[in-house]
Amino acid sequence: MASASDFYNELKGANARLDDVKGKLDAANGKLDDIKGKLDDIRASVDAVRAEVQKVENLLQWGFAQLITLGQYTNLALFHNGQQNDTIICILEHISQNTCGILNEAHTQTGLQTIMKDNTTALADLYAATHAEAALTREREEALRTQIEGCCPPKPAEPACKYEPCPAPEPLRQGPPKVEPPPGVQPPIR
Repeated sequence: MASASDFYNELKGANARLDDVKGKLDAANGKLDDIKGKLDDIRASVDAVRAEVQKVENLLQWGFAQLITLGQYTNLALFHNGQQNDTIICILEHISQNTCGILNEAHTQTGLQTIMKDNTTALADLYAATHAEAALTREREEALRTQIEGCCPPKPAEPACKYEPCPAPEPLRQGPPKVEPPPGVQPPIR
């Protein structure tokens, strides 16, 4: 049978081994604490990256929203500009047709008026020479006509051309949209 001293020595040995195990467990616990600290650092870094990614995502969403808003206004302004161009083209077409018609008519009238002037001068001279008393009567009637027309002028002839305006779009009353500063950015002080 084992003696008390053997038992004591065995207990001492077990205690030493337990102290060794405790030291190893303390060392392992220290290493786990180090690992936990490093994991906390990694978690903080991941959270910081996540926050920066969220800022970038918010900035991109803001930017795309601004681009869409500006694009919609640009499309509206271009559409309105197209309508104005159609009106301008219509007006220019009216001017072109009227100018061409006036030029043709003026050319024709100039030729006719030259012929008529020559013919009426000759006829008036011939008639006055052969019918002197009729010429005097005509002059008196012309003076009376001038007096009457001074009091009650005849209605003027209707103009040959009546302008018809082209359809024009309503004015573009919507101004360009305001662009908001990106999230998290202070507007510049002016």
